[in-house]
Amino acid sequence: MDAQEYTPHYVQINELYIDTVVIDDTEFITLWCFTVLDDEYKFVYLGCDFCQFNQILIAAGEKGKEMALHLADILDKPYETPTLIPIKEQFDEYLELTGHDIIVYEPLALEDGFEEYDEEDEDLPLEQLFGGRSNKTRQKYLIYQLDKLYPSKVFEPEKNGQDDLTECFEDDSLELAQLYYDYLNAVENGYSEGEARQVAGLERELFFRMARKASDIWK
Repeated sequence: MDAQEYTPHYVQINELYIDTVVIDDTEFITLWCFTVLDDEYKFVYLGCDFCQFNQILIAAGEKGKEMALHLADILDKPYETPTLIPIKEQFDEYLELTGHDIIVYEPLALEDGFEEYDEEDEDLPLEQLFGGRSNKTRQKYLIYQLDKLYPSKVFEPEKNGQDDLTECFEDDSLELAQLYYDYLNAVENGYSEGEARQVAGLERELFFRMARKASDIWK
């Protein structure tokens, strides 16, 4: 049987607040965190490998260094798997990552092999959270895999002329211009044309043209 073809759908986030790190007996770890999706703060599970997590710690600055030392101390001793490392509880604040474009996608494992569960059951065991899930669970728990993260390219404009835009569209044009810069940043960091437009939310040709024109209006 041929392997199932899968093309990731990339999503870009720019704020990540890590609450808990979960380490098991594989090369991957899971982050319990909050982020902004569709203009709302949402709880998500984010999978990554140790190399990617190290990138997150470096990007998080001094707090990341503090967390790295704490993590090294835990891993240097015998520990059970899975092991939960509660960052918020340990340091009284989330490990915060902002100022970066964080590209994630929904992993293929969520697409098949699910078990049914009672949607009214709020207390799912840990092994069920990280094991097979039904489509209903996917709606309840947002689960992503980290692909890349890199410093954001921030659009800091001066308007090219007051008459070029009406005041009512000024904020919208700035947002579109930033999306075009997100697209350019993704291209510079190795994504294809189509993937970069997906990352920036500019898959539709009309939105892409509008974003490009908005970036021309502001300089």
